[in-house]
Amino acid sequence: MKKITILGLSAALLLAACGNEQSTDTTETTSGSATMESGKESIKSQLMQFYLSVSKEINSEDAPLNDFEIAQAEEALPSGEELSEMKEAAAAAAEQAKQAVEAIEVPESLNDYQEEIDGALASIATSYEMKIEELGKETADFQAAAEKFAEADEALNELLEENGLVASNLYNEVSQ
Repeated sequence: MKKITILGLSAALLLAACGNEQSTDTTETTSGSATMESGKESIKSQLMQFYLSVSKEINSEDAPLNDFEIAQAEEALPSGEELSEMKEAAAAAAEQAKQAVEAIEVPESLNDYQEEIDGALASIATSYEMKIEELGKETADFQAAAEKFAEADEALNELLEENGLVASNLYNEVSQ
């Protein structure tokens, strides 16, 4: 019985040693192609992180605006002074979201996409400006602002897809 146990342990050690040796050989032979792939993965990663940071920045500011839009969609807006206060809070939130978008800086690693990203961010900021204007009216209609935001979504989705990432809907992410 002792011989079988010793033989089993010896075989396990031998297999483990061979396994480690083989994995280092594989690492050495693929390091050239891995460097090229890691560059593409790095851009993908940076682009995704940037995309997520845009929604995070907007979401940190626009909750009262979202509340207003949801209440409006559900036809549950209050009336009188309460409506005025809700509109004021929504307009202030839209202004803060606009300022947050305008303050977003594109990482240096995404300089190749600077023009497209800047255009998308400008469309988002314009969308919030349009919402502020609508909130000053008797009845706010955000359709044109949503269409402007959709332009930004389209531009950002093109970048994501160009880089092998799945398209998303930023408007849905920030409207919750």
